[in-house]
This record gives sequence, C-alpha cells and structure tokens, in this order.
Amino acid sequence: MTADNETFDSEDGLSRRDALRKAAAIGAVAGVAWTAPAVNGMSIVPGFASAGSTTEPTEPPKPQITAQGTADKTLGCFSGAVGDDVFMPSLGDGWWHFYFQGCSLFSTESVALHDPPGGPFANAYEPPTGYKCKMNLTAPGDPSTVRYTTGYVSNPINGIADTGGWVFIGTAAYPNGYGDMGWQIICDPI
Repeated sequence: MTADNETFDSEDGLSRRDALRKAAAIGAVAGVAWTAPAVNGMSIVPGFASAGSTTEPTEPPKPQITAQGTADKTLGCFSGAVGDDVFMPSLGDGWWHFYFQGCSLFSTESVALHDPPGGPFANAYEPPTGYKCKMNLTAPGDPSTVRYTTGYVSNPINGIADTGGWVFIGTAAYPNGYGDMGWQIICDPI
C-alpha cells in the first residue's frame, strides 16, 4: 500500500522517509547526550570531548629579603654622611643607601638617603624587582624590638627622586631616648 509516493520497504510498514526521520531523531538525541554534562560523584563533569586536565607549573614563592645593622653614636652623635653610620646594603637586584645623622642633645637624630660617590646618582633606593620594602628602627642586635617603622615605601621615596640627603625618617618620627640604633630592611614579594 502506498500513499503520496511513499513506498514501504520494511516488514513493519515504515517508509523510507519515516525511517530517515527516526534515524535523524536518534542521531540528534545521541548528539545531545554526548555533549551533556555527566554527574561524577558529587561533581559535574562536562561530557563533551573532555581531556584530562593539565596544570601549569607554579614557581615556588619568593623568599623575603632582609638586611640589618647597627648605627652607633660617638659622644651622643651619629657620624652622618661621612662616617661609619653610612649603610649601603644590597637587596637582591635592589639597594637602599642611607645614613644616620644628628645627636641626642636636642633630639636631632634622623635618617637620610645617601648618594655614594660612584654609586647610582639620585637613586639611593631601588626595591628588588617584584618586591616592596620597609625599614624598621630596632633595638641594637634585636630586630624583634621595633621602635619605629616606615611601612612599605614607594619608589622613589619622596615621589620625585631618591636624592642623597633626603630625610625619610625625620626628627619628629625618630624614637628619642636611645643611644645606638639597630635597623632592619624587610622586602616582601609583591
């Protein structure tokens, strides 16, 4: 029996057109099932051509960089830019050049940037690449006893240039009543 030019090719009476429609529908359902997410335990895993996940290798965390020392007073005064209270520690690929100056009498102590002869001009402070730094004034030989901290400083410290002589710990901030003064620079990864 034929209707509208349909011929029955199967024993159950399906026309070619009906068979093609069923095959297309089965293919569509199979395609949706192939791309649908699958439940794997309590997580949902995408079901479409998912390969095993790869992770990027991670770098180990950068270590903290520190430097410390002690500025000592002679007859109640620091030596300033020309004596033994000048410090130029290297901090990885950075540096912080500074000196202690002033006297206990009249509380004129301060800490200033230092441009050493032959050193980087107008660049007495350069944090290591990828780090931020701060300076603590401490009890001599005991960096855990912090008497003053700059907090993390910007680069340049004064916003223009890190020129020698620029006082970055002034007399008002300097902790009074102490003789020698310890210092510690701490640089933490950004």
